[in-house]
Amino acid sequence: MQASDQAWLFLILLALAFLFLPQWFARRRRKQRIAQFAVGDRVITIGGFIGTLTALDLEANVARLRLADGVEVEIVPGALGQKLGDGEVS
Repeated sequence: MQASDQAWLFLILLALAFLFLPQWFARRRRKQRIAQFAVGDRVITIGGFIGTLTALDLEANVARLRLADGVEVEIVPGALGQKLGDGEVS
């Protein structure tokens, strides 16, 4: 293999790394963020809904959120924004 062939191979591998590694890291961070939620947690969604997580099924890609007594909605787990601690937004 000539030096120019090695340089092209290196550039192609470098380009592939720049294309796919950021996506891989972002997907990994998303999974870790969603894994921190548990049933019973008070959460806020990325849309601003605040409620209590009543069900979380990652395989079916569905979460249930109780917004008020008798009001539950189904959302995708990716829409869960963050956990709310005690004393935060009631």
